[in-house]
Amino acid sequence: MKKKTLALLLVGAMAMSMAACGLSKSGDTAATAPAQEQETEAATETDDTSTDAVDLSNVEPATLTLAHIYAAEHPFTIGLDDFAQKVSEATDGKLEIKHFSAAQLGDEPSIHEGLKNGTVDMAVMGISEAGKDYEPVMVMDAPFIFTDVNQMMAANESEVGQELWNSYEEASGIKMLSPIYYGTRQLTTNKKVSNVSDLAGMKIRVPSQENSVAVWQALGASPTPMNLSEVYLSLQTGVVDGQENPVATILSQGFQEVCSYMNMTYHSVQNCPLFISSASYEKLDPALAQILDECVAKYMPEITASMVEYENSMIDEIANGDSMEINNDVDIDSFKAALADYIKQNESVWGEGVYDALSATEVK
Repeated sequence: MKKKTLALLLVGAMAMSMAACGLSKSGDTAATAPAQEQETEAATETDDTSTDAVDLSNVEPATLTLAHIYAAEHPFTIGLDDFAQKVSEATDGKLEIKHFSAAQLGDEPSIHEGLKNGTVDMAVMGISEAGKDYEPVMVMDAPFIFTDVNQMMAANESEVGQELWNSYEEASGIKMLSPIYYGTRQLTTNKKVSNVSDLAGMKIRVPSQENSVAVWQALGASPTPMNLSEVYLSLQTGVVDGQENPVATILSQGFQEVCSYMNMTYHSVQNCPLFISSASYEKLDPALAQILDECVAKYMPEITASMVEYENSMIDEIANGDSMEINNDVDIDSFKAALADYIKQNESVWGEGVYDALSATEVK
């Protein structure tokens, strides 16, 4: 079996000064990044945050609720537990974040609604959910817009990315605090796919989302919307010929048992940001808001680093197993060419030139 461990370089730019979808209880949202091998460099900073000069003596305590759908063992949950603790420590207990994981406060649409009606203050949710409020942000989930996690993070910080998220906040009343890497989607099938032409007539399961259906139609496949819970049996019985998901979801759902190949298409490098209700943020004492921003800038990149490590370990597990072959010999340019018209057509939604500007983001 071919083995190619994908390591991702988390450069210093990820320790952003920005104030800003693995295993989930409900399933898919996003998988790893690009074909070139890079080194993983975890953050090794101390636990100090820049709060020495902040006077909290006259600050009234505040509490924020933070909700998402990810399970207890997921890196998001582990990292956000640590983040909540660090915020409490940095504010001498004046700002408490109550962390509700594993869909304790409902599924992602319910959590999203909570952000809007005030029952939830903070949330981690996917771009497709955010796009319900402001469709142009769906460009962040567009196929092949980013080559890897580094470029995705840098694009969110870029001038174009910040303008997009500022417009999102104006439209939704929800502030994007920080991007968090969720994963890069890959294609698993029972027939090796090395060129987009190999997809002709193949029934590929996709999430029940209009954009996902349109993308795989443009690629020449026969997209089949289906709940995640139905996919394993459908692959096993031949109802569908393949599916696409992040590596963590592929492994957690056991798709390596019913697919012969994981074709490394890298077709979507996904972001699952940390959001806060604008109203909740504006209610915070400025001193607490400052410390919250500092903690976000420090600890969200650490969660991204954990996600990279988590995903790479799963790729190693697949590569070292004997159930599914990793196909690195994929002509990605043939996929991109097939999607040219789709991307051009969607510029009317995303904004003219926005896709090209974000995809041209340079990592410094």
